Order: sequence, then C-alpha cells, then structure tokens
Amino acid sequence: MKSITLYLVVAGATYFNQLDRFQGWSGTPLTPTGKMAVETQAQQLRPVQFATAATDDTSRGQQTLDLLLRHNESAVMPQALEDLRGPFYGGFEGQERAAVWSGFATKLGYASDAAFAADQTPSELQTLLHDHDAARLAENGAEFWHRYLRGLTTVYTEVAAQTNVLLVVDGAVARMIRYLATKQLPAARTIAPASLTVATFDGQTFQLLTESKD
Repeated sequence: MKSITLYLVVAGATYFNQLDRFQGWSGTPLTPTGKMAVETQAQQLRPVQFATAATDDTSRGQQTLDLLLRHNESAVMPQALEDLRGPFYGGFEGQERAAVWSGFATKLGYASDAAFAADQTPSELQTLLHDHDAARLAENGAEFWHRYLRGLTTVYTEVAAQTNVLLVVDGAVARMIRYLATKQLPAARTIAPASLTVATFDGQTFQLLTESKD
C-alpha cells in the first residue's frame, strides 16, 4: 500500500492563541512571537525535500506555510484547501477556552479540569461542543474528521509513494492524528503553535515517527 510521510506543522501563534480563544474557522494574524517560532521551525525543515505543501484557507495557515516555504529548498507551489480547516466551533468561536472546558468539567461531575481533559478523546471533545452549541453550527467529531480526511486524501492522491508532504495544521488536527496513531488519550497537554509532528500515512492509518516537545 502506498505510504507518504507527513511533516505536520501546527500553525503559528495568533492573538487568539495568546488570549486562549477558540479559533477553528476564525482567528487573527500571527503574532510577532508566532512568526519567530515558525521561522525557527523553517530553518530546521530547510533541507527536507517536499513533493507538495498544503494548508487550510485560513489566514494563519497560509501565513505559516508561506514562512516555511520561504526558507525551504523544495520548488513546490503551496495549495490551500477548505477541507483542511480545523474543526468548526460554531457559537463557541472566539470564546475563552479555559472557561468553556471548566464549565463542562463541572457539569459532568469531574473533580478537576485536568481529570475531565484526560478522559475525553479529541472527537468526544468536539462532539461536546456540537451538542451544547446554542447556535447549532459547530461540527461534531465525526463530521469534522470526515471532512478533514477528505482534504487529506486529496493531497495523498496527488503525490507519489515514499515522498514527503509539508502540511500546516490546526492544533486540533495534530492532536487527532497523534491520538489515531497512538490510541493514547491526549490528557491535559496542549500542542504548541509551530510544533512539528512527523507521521506516515497510507491513505487509512497513521504511524507516528517523531514529535517535538510542547
């Protein structure tokens, strides 16, 4: 079965990251610190040859990919696909993340926010937001991943086997891929902007190769 290697770089830090806000389909520009972190990651990836490079169509994703490719030796044209967006949080977009998760932890009877986070898969967390979104706009976990996998499959079919693909992702996407590859709950850990995860993908499954420290 054909396999490719994904270099998954989480989009650089934005002002929504700095303010700890949900930013699935919305967001703000990269902060100066966010740009610097992406530049540092770009230097590490400079010698890696990529068959293609892709991101979602958000401003933070495209800014991040542009910075990464500016320093890379691969002659590839970046592509931005709507299907590669992170999850849509609907009415929760822009809300303070810590307050929302703490509210769920209390409502569901967990002793602490950490205990709540350690007991939820990425898909379950997204479905909680869907089920409690007063605006009835948020995707559930299955809807989000079905859409994202469609975008990833588009990229997968365009490249040859055993090639490298540079992919800028939302933190929630990186968390989902890590979970699918390891079957380990993410616990309370966050995935830092501009961090790197390297995984193989055969069109169906992921195998984690390396991940940066968060």
